[in-house]
Amino acid sequence: MKSKLLLMLCFFCATISNYAQSSFTESGIAVQGIARDASNTALANQTINFTFTLYYQDPSKSEKVIYTTNKNLTTDVFGVFSDVIDSGSVNSSLFANNVAYLRIQKGAEVISDEKLRHVPYAISANNGVPTGSIMPFIGTAAPDGWALCNGAPLPTTATALIAMVGNNAPNLQGMFLRGTGTNTVNNQAGPLLKATQDESLKSHLHGKGTLTTETAGNHNHKNGNYDQLLSMTGKYTAIQTDDNVGQPDIASAATVLDAGNHTHNISGSTADFGGSETRPVSYGVNYIIKL
Repeated sequence: MKSKLLLMLCFFCATISNYAQSSFTESGIAVQGIARDASNTALANQTINFTFTLYYQDPSKSEKVIYTTNKNLTTDVFGVFSDVIDSGSVNSSLFANNVAYLRIQKGAEVISDEKLRHVPYAISANNGVPTGSIMPFIGTAAPDGWALCNGAPLPTTATALIAMVGNNAPNLQGMFLRGTGTNTVNNQAGPLLKATQDESLKSHLHGKGTLTTETAGNHNHKNGNYDQLLSMTGKYTAIQTDDNVGQPDIASAATVLDAGNHTHNISGSTADFGGSETRPVSYGVNYIIKL
């Protein structure tokens, strides 16, 4: 088998004299070729079953299939066949993070098995937003190549992202994002990478402001019909009740001195006020993460 590679176009020559080329389009990979028999005669106006397999190799050189499909394609009067292989946006991260190959088979016979190559601008477009990037999004369904940050399982084909965050997307519902590490302005640490940090309110004091107790007023406890009255003299202390029949009227003889207008120290706390969290003015969005 001979092969020639040119920029985004991959030219294949097979043992059965097929000629094919492929390129990336917005909807997939365009494949075009000329089907020939062993005598190099174009197979015109024939329907041929092709198997297209997109794959990459892991670090151990094991083949990992990205996408495979079988298609019956009909050649034209010149033996030319063409098609677009749409592997789905869910697999875009695999193309972005791995060197991909395209194998074309006619039955069990391998027509071509070549590496897909990108021109520099295509590589830039493919990797302009790296896997794991998070951004706010106003929609409710993630666009192609992205996933909502709602804790849902990630596509099994998003191997690069799964290696970063695990099998599920981060759940950022109702959360703000904060840089990890220590703030150089106030020396306060943000959350660890891929970890959450609970809410907090900085410790602070309040002045008393106008808070005070009410003035009790000038009064004394002289006389009166009390159930209990503690009366003091210079010699003894007695409690006068309604049962002290015939006893001296101690209350009339002993008077608690006037206290004068005064205030009292306070204790306890002020009443609760406010909601269940401290937050700035907010606008609701969904967060999405690049596959």
